[in-house]
Amino acid sequence: MAMLHRGFRRGLSPLLAIIIGLIIVIVAGILLSQLYFSYASTISARPACSIEYVDLVAHPDGSGTLVINLKNTGNIRIVWLWLDGSNIGSCYRYPYTTAYGGNTNIPPGSTGSMRCTINSGITPGTVYTATLRVRFEDDSMQQYSIAARARSL
Repeated sequence: MAMLHRGFRRGLSPLLAIIIGLIIVIVAGILLSQLYFSYASTISARPACSIEYVDLVAHPDGSGTLVINLKNTGNIRIVWLWLDGSNIGSCYRYPYTTAYGGNTNIPPGSTGSMRCTINSGITPGTVYTATLRVRFEDDSMQQYSIAARARSL
């Protein structure tokens, strides 16, 4: 005759089951919060750029060529650039990106440049100032002050 053990249960104790359940809930909460914050940071608009260099070359006839190189450090495309300076005139350009070629916009993380021809009044050694306006795809705009010392060709 087999012996029956009454009151002997197999399985987890209620206290151990609660502890394991709490650990699962905490880990799931941490994973979901990480997913949410990474998603929220990618959908928030952040237009920004940095000017990497400005180069102004004075030609013998008094004209000049101004090149501005900038990097899109935000997460919105740059769609156009406008340069305005009291002593160098205005220049409106769609930026040129070497990565994508032609007159295109500058995607986030990419570098682009703007080239302007200044018709007259550029003297080597003189510092020229201007305001660069950068328009982003979401129609926001930022302004940057630039200064360049004209160098001889």
